Amino acid sequence: MLFAAALAGAMLAACGDSAPEQHAAKGTASASKPAGPKPAIAGAQMVAAVAAGKSANVVGVHFSLGNPPTVAAALPVEIVVITHEPFASLEAHFNSQDGLTLISGEQLPRRNDVKPESTIPHQLVLMPGREGVFVVTATVETQGKEGMVSRVFSIPVIVSPAAAPAPPPANAPKAANSPAN
Repeated sequence: MLFAAALAGAMLAACGDSAPEQHAAKGTASASKPAGPKPAIAGAQMVAAVAAGKSANVVGVHFSLGNPPTVAAALPVEIVVITHEPFASLEAHFNSQDGLTLISGEQLPRRNDVKPESTIPHQLVLMPGREGVFVVTATVETQGKEGMVSRVFSIPVIVSPAAAPAPPPANAPKAANSPAN
C-alpha cells in the first residue's frame, strides 16, 4: 500500500508538468527568421500524462477527468494528443488495468499527414470497479522521419469509494407498520 501511495504521488507530481515550451534564442538572427507555428495548447483544466522517456518533446498527451473518480460511476476522460513534429500518420491505443474498465474510446483512429502543433481530441469513458490507484496506458504510434515509433504515456486515476447513501432527514415521516387484515 505504501508503494502504491508513493507511486501515485510521483505520478501526480509529474502530471502537473506543463507541455514543453519552445524558446526562441535572443539576438538578431531570431529577429530575422519568420515565426514558426505557435505551440499547441491543451485546455486550461488539462494536465500532461506521464511520458516514458523524452516522448513529450515529440508528441504530448494531456487529459482532464470529467468528475472525481468514484467506484461504480462512469468517468469521462477528455484526451488531447499534441504533436510537435510532422507525421505521415498517428494513432493511439488506450488500455486500463484490472479494477478500472475501459468502456469506450480504446482507440484513437489513424490520422494521416499530421502537421506540427496539431491538437487531436479524443474521449475515454472509464468505469472504476473498486477504490485504489490505477493507470491508463496510452500508446501513441507515429510514422515520421524516425520511422514507426511507439511512445507510451501513463494517466493516473485515483478512485475514491462510492458515496454512501444520505441518511433520511430526522423529521421525515416514518412508515406505519399496519398488520394485514
